[in-house]
Amino acid sequence: MDIAVDAVYADVCGSAPVSLGVSNMLQALFSTRQCANPNANHALGVQLLERVERARGSIARLLNVDTQCLIFNSGSSEGCAQVFHDFFERYRQDRPVVLYSAIEHACTLQNIKQYTLEGLHAVAIGHDRNGLLDVDQLQRKLLAHVGRPTLVCVMAVHNETGVVQPLETIARRVKAQGALLFSDMTQAIGKIPVDLQACGVDFAIASGHKFGALPGAGFLYAKNRYALSPLIAGGGQEGGLRGGTQNYPGILSIETALHEKHAKFATGKSPAEQARETFEAKLQAMLGESVVIGQQAARVPCVSFIAMPGINTKKLQWALNNQSIYITGGSACSDKKNNLSNTVTQLGFPDRVAGSTVRISIEEEQCQLAYARILAGIANALNLALEETAPQQWEQV
Repeated sequence: MDIAVDAVYADVCGSAPVSLGVSNMLQALFSTRQCANPNANHALGVQLLERVERARGSIARLLNVDTQCLIFNSGSSEGCAQVFHDFFERYRQDRPVVLYSAIEHACTLQNIKQYTLEGLHAVAIGHDRNGLLDVDQLQRKLLAHVGRPTLVCVMAVHNETGVVQPLETIARRVKAQGALLFSDMTQAIGKIPVDLQACGVDFAIASGHKFGALPGAGFLYAKNRYALSPLIAGGGQEGGLRGGTQNYPGILSIETALHEKHAKFATGKSPAEQARETFEAKLQAMLGESVVIGQQAARVPCVSFIAMPGINTKKLQWALNNQSIYITGGSACSDKKNNLSNTVTQLGFPDRVAGSTVRISIEEEQCQLAYARILAGIANALNLALEETAPQQWEQV
């Protein structure tokens, strides 16, 4: 399928386009035939392994952690699975407990479901209307399970709303009770500055394709890697913590993309955030009835999760497709399903709101032009619906 020159890709949270720096790096890598097994003892293998280790050190410096704490893998889903595998197997006989955000990513929720069938005790923690974790409720649950091995799971940045959690505050509560903190940072790393040491997490996961690196490459951060057990057995790669030949193009793309992102981070309120606020205000004025989920909380730039009651968002999505504007109904894991948004339901909104969501996530560069195109596209889609079909055709079914 040919992509129009003026297309607007508004699903960066699902998968960001490969950055220009990554594209140039890969072209240089492959044009000079730097292809080998990094674990081989010949010169090419040794050179590639050295480059992989330099990338590990470079990424560790950007995130302010020890190099040895980063384990490269295929991405966040694998990292999440390894954290749960390690925690449950280590404490299986000690009545382990997981306290988790009720609006965690489906990957975390599925791991919790799997291990509860084997004896893991799991307790959900609620949020306020804007998606911020109820820290006082977390405190009560921590005290109720003192003495039992406890893993707390909180996404740093929510994958749909873009809301940023106060991880340092959460970490202080967790550490005071001797529990472990696992944070899915898939939507944080590469989008906002992240200091893994300062935020106090024990485990964190990331996927390169969320910030301009290649799909199929990511990493797990483990504060105490020596206590970690492998999920995939193999030939001793990653210090024995992850079998399989390293995806060195993917690893090098993570290093390149993260350096590009960190060079663009700025302090204070960015023009991109201001552009998003203007876009949301205009959209709400256009639609009359709409809800921006998490609007009053701190969010990453250029992410809007919007409920449009009364509008069939699936039809809207396809109408925008025809104008080369690409949005989703929510997270990539739920976009093809017709269920109500678990996130919106858990935050206390009625079904009419939870069943009418779209997520708009764009790159910060030239975001004002993208927002203008999206607004014009939605207006055009709604006008066509009124002219060509009965108005009820655009209502929720």
